[in-house]
Amino acid sequence: MKRIGIIGGTFDPVHYGHLILAEQARVEASLDEVIFMPAMVQPFKLNHKTAGGDHRYAMLQEATAGNPHFSVSRMELDKPEISYTIHTLKDCKASFGAEAELFFIIGTDAFLNLEKWYAAEDLIEGFSFVIGTRPGYKEQELASLIERLKAQYDASIIEINNSEVEISSTDIKNRVREGKSIKYLLPEGVEEYIYKNKLYMVV
Repeated sequence: MKRIGIIGGTFDPVHYGHLILAEQARVEASLDEVIFMPAMVQPFKLNHKTAGGDHRYAMLQEATAGNPHFSVSRMELDKPEISYTIHTLKDCKASFGAEAELFFIIGTDAFLNLEKWYAAEDLIEGFSFVIGTRPGYKEQELASLIERLKAQYDASIIEINNSEVEISSTDIKNRVREGKSIKYLLPEGVEEYIYKNKLYMVV
């Protein structure tokens, strides 16, 4: 059975933190491939202005081009409605069929809020999760939640050690606006794309 990881988000812009999490999930969870799934409209970011979907998709293509195990999907971008993870994963499951097992790759903070997500019970019961953890970061809170979800939903959860990389998309956008360097925070091709297309330069 093929093991496929799905990593979602706005990726506005994609940076090394996203790429490191995806690669470590691929290796530690023995995934055959990882699909980056940029969202058109995220439920938790309805009032946040983002770069256009085509720009974010193009930046992801630049960022993932050197890894044969990575790909980028337009599934959520081509839908006009809000991107609910449960709908996306069900669509992926239908597309890949019974020969594939899906793993949703997620960071610690997002996972701790998982029960607040739309159709959370269906999500937890129906899909496997790969959580990027960091030593010393909310360990007890995370361990308690994982234990409870496994007991309550028979949840399938894999924890991986995610390298601590203090990079955020918000910081990158602020740096661009302020004329500061963003080199080494994200792939060179993404950096070039941002400046070529004048992204994030106007508030």
